[in-house]
Amino acid sequence: MHKLRRTHVVWSFETSCLTDALIRTIDPNKVDAIRIVSKHGEMDQVLQICRRIKREVPLAKEKLPLMVDLYDRPRGILIGIEGQKELKFGDVIKISPEKGQGDLIIRTEEWSDLFAVDHSVYLANGMVVCKTRDVKSDHAVLEVVQGGMIYSDCDVQVPATKKQVRIDNIPEDAWKAASDPDIDFLVLPSIEDAADLEKVKRRLEAQPNSPWLLLKVATNATLKNLEELLPFVHGVVVSRVELSMRMDPALVPMVTKEVIQKCNDYAKMSIVASEMLGSMRHNVTPTRAEVSDIANAVFDGADAVVLSEELAYGKFAEKGVALAIKTIEDAESSTEGQGLNWVKKHPEITTEIEAVTYAAYRAAYRNQAKGIVCITKVGNTALHLSSFGVQTPIIAVTLSQDVVRRLRLVRGVVGILLDESPDIEQVFPIINSLMVRKTWLTDGDRYVFVSVSLSSLSKEASNLFTVQQIQ
Repeated sequence: MHKLRRTHVVWSFETSCLTDALIRTIDPNKVDAIRIVSKHGEMDQVLQICRRIKREVPLAKEKLPLMVDLYDRPRGILIGIEGQKELKFGDVIKISPEKGQGDLIIRTEEWSDLFAVDHSVYLANGMVVCKTRDVKSDHAVLEVVQGGMIYSDCDVQVPATKKQVRIDNIPEDAWKAASDPDIDFLVLPSIEDAADLEKVKRRLEAQPNSPWLLLKVATNATLKNLEELLPFVHGVVVSRVELSMRMDPALVPMVTKEVIQKCNDYAKMSIVASEMLGSMRHNVTPTRAEVSDIANAVFDGADAVVLSEELAYGKFAEKGVALAIKTIEDAESSTEGQGLNWVKKHPEITTEIEAVTYAAYRAAYRNQAKGIVCITKVGNTALHLSSFGVQTPIIAVTLSQDVVRRLRLVRGVVGILLDESPDIEQVFPIINSLMVRKTWLTDGDRYVFVSVSLSSLSKEASNLFTVQQIQ
């Protein structure tokens, strides 16, 4: 069987760290996607960076999908810290938006509504946890209940006072990413109401080739309503750090597994994020927990992992990407021939696409096929085949270069561009020739061909799968 890395790596950057030198290190043959995280009012800068990547990075236009957060900003940023500062358990600190009024200076647009007495405050992505003991007009008094290191520009989060994100409150400037042709994936904030996602769908359906939508899962309400929300998006980004701020952190690993399983049930992408190799900002080696997090994402069947934005600030960024890839390859090799932690053992078949793709998946297994080849217009057939956790490589043939690029993040899928739409009578000779020229399949190899609709090949739609042999 052809070896194919199934879980992918997303390299994540904040706009402030993406220098010319760092852009030159991006290699589409090593990293599977780039995510740009913007702060409030920076969308023009984000789009400019995306255009540079597509223009200056070799093969980026063909192979490298770009992912942008639509609107998700920290509520506060600590500024003016030189190097790293250690906060210890029991320390009492004053935070103020005014220089000279406290031990730490915060930049925030929400000072009056940020802190609340007796509620938790998380610094530096939760590396330091405090309790608010007093709030004044010009400062807040915090007690450290979990010590750790902080640094300049680290975030300040107070989940208890954060308001629900609504689509109508997202600045119009942020929506520029939704219509930019260089953007492949749009990460929506942790929306909790399906009606809001329906508004997004209506907003984007009028524009051609809109990006695939990914929903951040970061609140209990989003988790609770996930089944209602999934039909409106292509997948989710599980923000483990933000979830751990809102629930017992010990529950987050199991919740992550359950979200991945639910995405498989609905044939949606699942991407696991937050603090993957973040310690390598300062250290040449990661913690054991960080490596375990990546391996567990592989075992659970995630489509991709997102490396921490912190990694890109340090001098070990490239080493971190290489280590993430090696960890994935080692984990996948150790489970070769075994099932994932969570798979669709007995999937509920309720639609034509589920019936045809499941039959094709079973046929590939019984016939020991070297590949499953599907023709897909927008990627749905490939997503459904991937959701079964099939070990057989999936080759998705499409007429769209954008779909080829986006499918690069789908677990176990290789996208192949078909230059022109063939007649129905010529589809198998053309597919055979394409497989020989652009894949590992050779004479005598069997593959399962599946198409849920050949409407692009014939006047009438039809659903089929068949076992073929390369000749």
